Amino acid sequence: MASRSGLKGVRAAFSDALAQHAADAQPSDPPAEENRHGFPPGGWPGGPVSHLPPECPVIPLGKDGDTTYFVDTLGQLRAVNVNKWGKKILLDLFAHQPNYLTWAWPRLSAPKDGKPSRINGLEVDDACACLLKAASTRGLFAPVDRVRGRGAWTVKGSGELVWHSGQGLWRVSTHGKLQVSRPGEVDGTFYPRRPPVLEPWREAVPAEQSPAHDLIAAFQSWKWERPLLDPILLLGWIGAAFLGAALDWRPALFITGDYGQGKSTLQAIIKEVIGDALHATADTTPAGIYQRVKQDCLPVAVDELEADADNRRAVGVVRLARLAASGGVMYRGGSEHEGVEFQARNAFFFSAINPPPLGPQDRSRMALLNLRKLEQGGARPEIPGAIDTFGRQFLRQLMDGWKHWPRTLNGWKDAMRDAGLDGRTQDTYGTLLACATMLLGDAGMEAAGLPVTEPGLLGPMIAEATAAERGERTANWRACLEHLLASPIEAWKGGEKPTVGGCIELLEANHTPLDSMNTSTEPLEAARTRLALAGLGLVAPGKVCAGPALAIPATSPLLTKLFAGTIWGAGVWMHALKQGPADVVIRDRGNQQVVKINRVATRCVLVDMQAFDTVTKVEDEG
Repeated sequence: MASRSGLKGVRAAFSDALAQHAADAQPSDPPAEENRHGFPPGGWPGGPVSHLPPECPVIPLGKDGDTTYFVDTLGQLRAVNVNKWGKKILLDLFAHQPNYLTWAWPRLSAPKDGKPSRINGLEVDDACACLLKAASTRGLFAPVDRVRGRGAWTVKGSGELVWHSGQGLWRVSTHGKLQVSRPGEVDGTFYPRRPPVLEPWREAVPAEQSPAHDLIAAFQSWKWERPLLDPILLLGWIGAAFLGAALDWRPALFITGDYGQGKSTLQAIIKEVIGDALHATADTTPAGIYQRVKQDCLPVAVDELEADADNRRAVGVVRLARLAASGGVMYRGGSEHEGVEFQARNAFFFSAINPPPLGPQDRSRMALLNLRKLEQGGARPEIPGAIDTFGRQFLRQLMDGWKHWPRTLNGWKDAMRDAGLDGRTQDTYGTLLACATMLLGDAGMEAAGLPVTEPGLLGPMIAEATAAERGERTANWRACLEHLLASPIEAWKGGEKPTVGGCIELLEANHTPLDSMNTSTEPLEAARTRLALAGLGLVAPGKVCAGPALAIPATSPLLTKLFAGTIWGAGVWMHALKQGPADVVIRDRGNQQVVKINRVATRCVLVDMQAFDTVTKVEDEG
């Protein structure tokens, strides 16, 4: 940590930078009657509409359909619909330099009694026409591709890290010096001015002096289900939250735990560390998030994202986090009945007692951390002092260490790959652990309990610690088939209603299915009869595989009923099943796949039930 005298110097430099920003925000705007650049009001070459007047403070960016994009006199990105043009929008665009507007397009009175013309208003149509023409000359402009809001980005080509604080673009030079410039257009990409958020620490922060050590100690005082790994993942998420769009993959974090176990306190700590660079809320919708975030890649924290009788809102928020992990583009309706693109590149942080339903595609993009009950009478978790400065120091560490990011990330991915972990797990956990390493350093990670200098031990340790969580990510094809196997056969008359899977188990045990109307019926025929009541067929053992094969058609009113209300309804089950392994879900046997169900020959996929049991056993034990 910096000494008190050093800290004062840093704060002085910070104040100087803010003062410079304030000075930059006050451009000269002399009276409209005065000459500018050697030209009288309205007398500049090319006026009033041929091209822009000299040093016009409103910058046209281009057009997209009925919308024209500008940078206004405050440096903000402005989208003006064709129906909005008029005096009000002009005054708003030039709000910080209103005299320029009247100087460039003055309405002049006629000379009278030997007196020269005077400015008595604004030529609105000329001003609008000139700005529109200049924007059309720039060509087409798509904000989702060319506008970057607040947060961390990389420069195209060089990969250099840039932090957009709203009022400045911050970089670290090759010599380790912090540099700042005004927002604006850089290499064809526009960084608009926005309300200011946290700025990087002015001095370099060595890993051994990082406040990350204090913060990880504080996190370790909570009662975690995985006391070794979870505090490190939480610290790593803070690093990923700062890096935003600079990352190829932005994992989400979801903390669960019963009432009174410290979830909201952790949310408050995260807010204190990240400060005004965090979009934090306790009650929101997907629309509320993207209206707030806009082009920012700043992190989003949602407290109390609880399961409810109607989970649509919460599921929508989780879906947005899923898109943000990879930077997916979403489309929504605009106010002018036009589609609007939105690209989420934010790291999400959730907490809840009971999380909403999370599909495998959601779980693979997030780390799930579970808090246990604090011991009765035990010490409460401590919050370190000066926490409001931690975020700026972390940001500086990440900016200084960005040149080492590829090596750090690949090291973690390689260790997990060698331990047999899949690519999505490498992306999610590798990113979090690499970010924690950037903040703590190798020695700090070793002190926290992770043997980073011994990759042969590291990968298996992560694999074991995450095994239960990864086991909850059921593959889509398997989840679909397991839903089918667990479905009761409703149409059977009398007695119990065995499930589809139970019917096959009875056959494999060489028993006649329950409540058979004819106790003398062979087990195979009895099973076929019962499965047909669910729209399913059965192939005898030995025909296409050693054991029985379940025949599942692509269309069936009875199957539609079994899958009603699921994501596999309306025939989607066939597409899901075809994602399964070829030796389990058989679909290349030609006429052997044509099975009679209820006297109708139907082409089906065939599920080798013995192979299915083998695959699921291996997955569950691995």
